[in-house]
Amino acid sequence: MRQLLAGHLTQATKGGTLVIKDSRLGKVVIENTLDPYLQKKVNRLLKHSRMRKAGVVVMDAKTGEILALSGVKRRRLKPEVALTPGGPAASLFKIVTAAAAIEDTGAKPGSRFKYAGRSHTLYRYQIRKTVRRKKRVISLKSGFAKSNNPLFARLGIYRVGLSKLKEHALALGFERRINFEMPTGISRLGKVNNSFNIGELASGYHRYTTTSPLHAAVMVAPFVNGGHLVEPYVVRKALGAAGEVLYLGHPKFSGRLYSQGTCTKMCQLMRATVTEGTARGVFRRIRRDRVLKHVEVGGKTGTLRSADRSELFVWFAGYGKDTHTGKTVAVATMVAHGKVRRGNPRKLARQILRYTFESDNLRRQAALQKPVKVTSQKAELAVPSKNRKN
Repeated sequence: MRQLLAGHLTQATKGGTLVIKDSRLGKVVIENTLDPYLQKKVNRLLKHSRMRKAGVVVMDAKTGEILALSGVKRRRLKPEVALTPGGPAASLFKIVTAAAAIEDTGAKPGSRFKYAGRSHTLYRYQIRKTVRRKKRVISLKSGFAKSNNPLFARLGIYRVGLSKLKEHALALGFERRINFEMPTGISRLGKVNNSFNIGELASGYHRYTTTSPLHAAVMVAPFVNGGHLVEPYVVRKALGAAGEVLYLGHPKFSGRLYSQGTCTKMCQLMRATVTEGTARGVFRRIRRDRVLKHVEVGGKTGTLRSADRSELFVWFAGYGKDTHTGKTVAVATMVAHGKVRRGNPRKLARQILRYTFESDNLRRQAALQKPVKVTSQKAELAVPSKNRKN
């Protein structure tokens, strides 16, 4: 299926049924999992923007169904941008570090840690075991929400350790190809040669640790579905020329990674990002939004330049959960800036979450307003025939 779709990514992500003529299989009809309304909105949003490069993925966090997948590069739709780990994961890697600290070391959202210096920098004096300069104290929840680099660097070096960091990173999909029907790249872990490199890795300040929007959505999903790693799928069904089923997509789980307690604590951290952290400004008035007022939102932001410093990668990876219906989606947005910054992945994520749950509302309203066809049969009256003799 991956080889079949490789040359038809743009057509496959326009929504609707895709018909492919293959030399070996003949005519193949592919039905996808994309939400037509959402996919159309996302494609239009990206195509009409002036962003240099951007990628978006919306996935059902419980089943792995891809509801929207799109990318843009120089005003042309390029869905491969959402599948390629072309830039640093940046502070999204703090998700891995926080999960490892909570699951394996007993850390809690309210646990307090010491650090020195500014929160957005990472110097060698900030990772010394003994904090000699003016000490500052911050909770894990606040440090996650505000993306505190020295806090997470120290967590990785002195509390979690390199082996556990790698163990959790590999479990969450790094260093392996995601099992998906479209061609994807492999998210890499940067090389670690010393303790400072461990700090860089743990805090997301490592330019050679890469990821993709698809992987970012997959990485968030376990914390909102009870701890299960779910594999994404976009092909619901593939039929041959005679109508025979060639491929059938279905939810696939790779096992439970985290306890329910860890998932609950991780959701607290991610919610803090949008209520008091780096995404607060965009989601501040979400309760006034007609569509999103009943949606619980959480996530993690990230910002870092590429290894060659030519592009600035800005991220938002998070989730939205409808508190009425229980529907939960993982969303990942990435924008790569050149010399000029155009586009904000946090604003993009909010708009896409709105489209996602707006689509559900429209479907529910259509179902309620759908007219019911009533067939009435008139009673036949016995009319005397003219030819009938009295």
